[in-house]
Amino acid sequence: MDKSSPYIKMCESARMIQEQWKPDFGDFFVSMSSGQTSACLPVVSELEKKMSYLKTIKAVWLPRQDQLQEMIIEKYATPWDLTIAFSNVLLADNASYFDTFDSMEKLWFAFIMHEKHGMKWENGEWV
Repeated sequence: MDKSSPYIKMCESARMIQEQWKPDFGDFFVSMSSGQTSACLPVVSELEKKMSYLKTIKAVWLPRQDQLQEMIIEKYATPWDLTIAFSNVLLADNASYFDTFDSMEKLWFAFIMHEKHGMKWENGEWV
């Protein structure tokens, strides 16, 4: 699970992804209100599942790789089709762009933002 500052920034900057979050046990988040963007915690209590609490602490959801894949799987007939599409996009004209991501979470996040929202991560923001 990527808990790096760059991944946190990618997640925080993607409002459309954050708005999809339905907190559940095992989800990872960072409390931005504490000013400690490096502390990543899993949801472990009923209180933490409540959006009102998470908004109070300015929680930023850090989707796991499986959660990222779930965001786009409905576009494809099978997981195999998703894998082929993922490979095709990564190996096409965008190869140099996708080569910059150093974790599977960052790579899948960038793929989803590219495919669903037509956006790329450039200079610390989605454009």
